[in-house]
Amino acid sequence: MAKVNAGKPLVIVGAGGHGREVARMVEDINRCSGEQWELLGFVDDSVQGETVEGDRILGDVGSLVPMDTKPWVVCAIGNPRTRKRIATMLEQAGLRFATLVHPSVVTSRFVTIGEGSMVSAGTILTTNIAIGRHCLINTGCRIGHDTRLGDYASLMIGVSIAGEVTVGSGCFLGLNACVINRVSVGEWSIIGAGAAVVKDIPPRVVAVGVPATPIKTLDQ
Repeated sequence: MAKVNAGKPLVIVGAGGHGREVARMVEDINRCSGEQWELLGFVDDSVQGETVEGDRILGDVGSLVPMDTKPWVVCAIGNPRTRKRIATMLEQAGLRFATLVHPSVVTSRFVTIGEGSMVSAGTILTTNIAIGRHCLINTGCRIGHDTRLGDYASLMIGVSIAGEVTVGSGCFLGLNACVINRVSVGEWSIIGAGAAVVKDIPPRVVAVGVPATPIKTLDQ
């Protein structure tokens, strides 16, 4: 693990694939912007020791709460419901959340990104876009003008969102899903991999296919 001595201390919640990718994003940010973050390691409730890349796993998520000097945190867990539960607990315990944007992201000064959100390499954000808190935007996503992403939204690799789209809080958009102009995806809905959203999707459903069609209703 590359250590940046003068950076702000940072812990990543979740040592799975998303978390390990975020660790590499932190290294890229530091290379491009100087000594910004000191990656202390991960916390995870189900993994101990080290990641395959050699980054330390410091303990479970609860071990962050009693720390006298609390680090900055990002919650790099793909499941929006789990991410919300953990982020809420840590926020109530006084933890601070980092906002991480990969240096290769193409964006404009008319884009806002909420605290705790992560925007990965190769993503394009055009203009007048609002991204909520604790969102996870994976590599190679494209988000068009005047689009709104609610808190805790997760976009997997290669998601394309056209202009004037509303993605509700807690939505999960699978690999290479796309959303056409001027439609909305209701909060906490799941859009399957490769699906094409061509009309409004109601809240709390699973929608798959081309065009994306609800096949299941989710509980609260």
